[in-house]
Amino acid sequence: TYPRRPSLFRHTDGIWKMMNTVNSVIVHASRYCEPSAAEEKKLASVATQVMELLRYFHSPYIVGIVAGGSFAKGTWVKGDADLDIFVKIQASVDKVEFERLGMAIGLSSLKSFRTRVRYSEHPYVEAFVRNIRVNIVPCYDVERGKWRSAADRSPFHTEYILARMSNQMKKEVRLLKKFLKSFGVYGAEIARGGISGYVTEILILRYGSFFSTLQGIADIAKEREVISLDEVDKDILKTFQSKIIIIDPIDHRRNLGAAISAESLAKFILAARAFIQRPSLEFFDRKKNKTFQSHTLNSNLLIVEFKYEDRSPDTIWGQLKKTLGSLSRQLELAHFKVVRDTCVTDERGLACFVFLLQSVRLPCFIERIGPEVFRKKESFEFISKNSKDCLLFWANKEMRLVGLFKTRITNAEDYLRLLLNERLESAGITRGLKEDLESTTLKIYTGKEKGMIKGIVRDAVNQVITTEQYILRF
Repeated sequence: TYPRRPSLFRHTDGIWKMMNTVNSVIVHASRYCEPSAAEEKKLASVATQVMELLRYFHSPYIVGIVAGGSFAKGTWVKGDADLDIFVKIQASVDKVEFERLGMAIGLSSLKSFRTRVRYSEHPYVEAFVRNIRVNIVPCYDVERGKWRSAADRSPFHTEYILARMSNQMKKEVRLLKKFLKSFGVYGAEIARGGISGYVTEILILRYGSFFSTLQGIADIAKEREVISLDEVDKDILKTFQSKIIIIDPIDHRRNLGAAISAESLAKFILAARAFIQRPSLEFFDRKKNKTFQSHTLNSNLLIVEFKYEDRSPDTIWGQLKKTLGSLSRQLELAHFKVVRDTCVTDERGLACFVFLLQSVRLPCFIERIGPEVFRKKESFEFISKNSKDCLLFWANKEMRLVGLFKTRITNAEDYLRLLLNERLESAGITRGLKEDLESTTLKIYTGKEKGMIKGIVRDAVNQVITTEQYILRF
């Protein structure tokens, strides 16, 4: 039963009623999570088929092929299974040959299926076999701690989880994954910055159950909260700067929380609190989640839409997120307050940035507050630096110097067009996107152009004007 803390059952009848509700919701939610026998059989069959094909590939440097990820650990969610197959390569092989072998074995062995090369720290091959996504990932065959690539830890992760996780805990992991998927924060890929499958497993090992995990997350009261299954050296903890610190039990110098964005962590905390207060199946089914969209904000939207040369999803997402931050900073420097922002791509050559601004227009004049008049040197410098452009100087009631300046560009659309057409080199745009943003496909417009808001632009707009009501109710 949930939760598993016996003390919680010694309270009032109201607590008993809540616990019964939690039990009921979780029992029903489990039906969404547990794969059928037919699904398990198909996945095992595909895994066997793929691994047999991979073993036909001959190389003296390949020393093993092992299954990993949620399939090997038995923690995948019903209807949402991927296969991760790791190709172990001798530790003596250099990086160039390592990457060549990793691509060659996947592309050659699975040539009769739809394949493509994807990139993380290094390239790997993705294929679709009988409608199952299969990732063929190279890793070095190393001893624990002697990592040469990020994927080297994965086989150790699988062994660790299998040695410690009971069948009941695996069911708890599935519940947690389904919960996270329902509000879009499951997955550690750059595009999402969410909670990885491995992190869900660590959380269940740490807290014992799905409900206890939510209680632990709901009670997070400060940044840089540490979640660890072991004692960790304090000097190691000082090196981590993420919003939450989750220690990898396989490598205490690796912080699993570094890949979790602040937004994803905040959503997780809010959703955990909301579920504890009002348990509901809505938390496991995104289609039933209620949202509120404030379309009155459309006139405050600034949109950049463009096409880009084809590249891997991981690469384009990294470039987009870095550029989004740069453009937001440039808008802020020009006094256009950015309330929210986002970027979206269809991963096939189309991308957009969307900014929700406090106002797309600035007043004709703007104040700049200077130093107190008592600060003689700074006062002289403020007046000298601004005397050419300042319309008025005065000392306010706080005895600070104030300058009044004419706003050069009052329209955010005009400013962004100037920035991307004439000042691209100084705008902080990541190098990989500069040519794409210089192309004739670039469109800059506001949310008033309702006819242009469609496809991925609509998706991006919805992200910045939507309140997910079900995680914000208490």
